[in-house]
Amino acid sequence: MRRLPRLVVALLIGVSLLLLPHGPAQGQAPRLAAFQLQCHVPTIPGYHTRATLIATFVMANRTTWTVASCADGPSPATWPEFADTDGAVQAMYIVVVTVLENAEHDMVDYNYCEVSSTKGYVTLQCAADPQGNGEVQMLASIAP
Repeated sequence: MRRLPRLVVALLIGVSLLLLPHGPAQGQAPRLAAFQLQCHVPTIPGYHTRATLIATFVMANRTTWTVASCADGPSPATWPEFADTDGAVQAMYIVVVTVLENAEHDMVDYNYCEVSSTKGYVTLQCAADPQGNGEVQMLASIAP
């Protein structure tokens, strides 16, 4: 009598293995992408750099956008993820506003920079003032 439950379990497992699809899972394959937004600390003692980025990524099968910010260092933002099913990169539109602040966090100067690409790769360097203080660097790259 003890063998009957074991036999039933073995049969259920065997049948379920036959009915399951074979081969790799059919989920979306991840796509390699790299992003970086970096606010550099100004050379003026006590001053700070802050920046906000707005980006739109137009793919053949999907459009997505993101917002990121940084302050005296790298952005802690969660960047979008892409899959092979999104299709080819058709356009990338990126806007960055960088702000130079004094020790009291009052705005001293600011700048607005924008860049676009249809290649899936873009870099941007933007400074808040003409002397290069309040500098921000940005990189966005999505594999073809």
